[in-house]
Amino acid sequence: MLKAIYSIGSSITSTENITHVVSDYSQKPDLIWVDIFLGNHELTQEETSLLSETFKFHEMSIEDCLFPQYFPKIEEFENYVFGAVHGIQLKPNYFQEFEDSIYELNFFVGKGFIVTVHTEELFFLETLYEKAKARPQVGMKRFENLLYNIFNKVVSSYEFTLEKIDDKMEFLEDDILEDPETQNMEEILDTKKVIFAMRKIAESQQVAYVYFTRATNNLITREYLVYFRDIYTQCARINQAIVMRSQMVVSLIEVYMSSVTVRLTEVMKFLTIIATVLMPVLIVSGYYGMNVLFPEYAIFGQKGLWFFAVGLMLLAIIAMLTYFRKKKWF
Repeated sequence: MLKAIYSIGSSITSTENITHVVSDYSQKPDLIWVDIFLGNHELTQEETSLLSETFKFHEMSIEDCLFPQYFPKIEEFENYVFGAVHGIQLKPNYFQEFEDSIYELNFFVGKGFIVTVHTEELFFLETLYEKAKARPQVGMKRFENLLYNIFNKVVSSYEFTLEKIDDKMEFLEDDILEDPETQNMEEILDTKKVIFAMRKIAESQQVAYVYFTRATNNLITREYLVYFRDIYTQCARINQAIVMRSQMVVSLIEVYMSSVTVRLTEVMKFLTIIATVLMPVLIVSGYYGMNVLFPEYAIFGQKGLWFFAVGLMLLAIIAMLTYFRKKKWF
């Protein structure tokens, strides 16, 4: 599916008809943005003709759009620059299947044109497209503005995901401190996988963005270089944030293990106290349970000896509990 918006003089045109794009491109529009969504991972014959004949893109660049590599790249050609960047569009159950949320955005940029190609439906591109239609004086102001807005949305997707991770880790920490369970460890490991997957793709994204920060490139005017330096700095900051989250998730595992250990210690302490408190009962009952004639029998008699033995047990238990309480063992 193709969408295009372009400006010729003061006229702004948006269309989904490839024939109109081809015919109007010959009039050399001031700025044109063509977005192609490969719903079935294939280009139609008309779309292939548009890219190869109308825009004159190299066949290797077109082929790269059909087979995402999930690794950023920048290739400079005579009349355009081809690149691939990656972002995150979260899906349901993304903590368990995070890699399905990673998308690749391929782009062709040259003087006065931007062509974006993607194999997944990207909602932020739809938003930018609608804004450009509604307010072309802002959305289609300059080539640099449009390219910056696209890059900014891609990089911002990492920050949104980090916010989700922070909320998840905060919830897990509170839950672990309150009552650690086996499920908590599973959720921690899922979070760890998400962070490592983000780190794997985010660390290399700067390779693509750094090209647009160089004063030697022929696409970005000097006054707009600061915008793309901001993208590069934002990407570097995200990488640092991901490293911090990876350290935090390790700390969260330590918190879980410590909480489980404390809980186990409390259980063992409780069982030890019970066993210790009942020890006098076992000793006294074992002593008076022998089939012999005790001297106390002559003093207390048969019935009195039973009360004596029970009283001795209770006295020993009370004495031990008082001692434990004094030592602050519970």
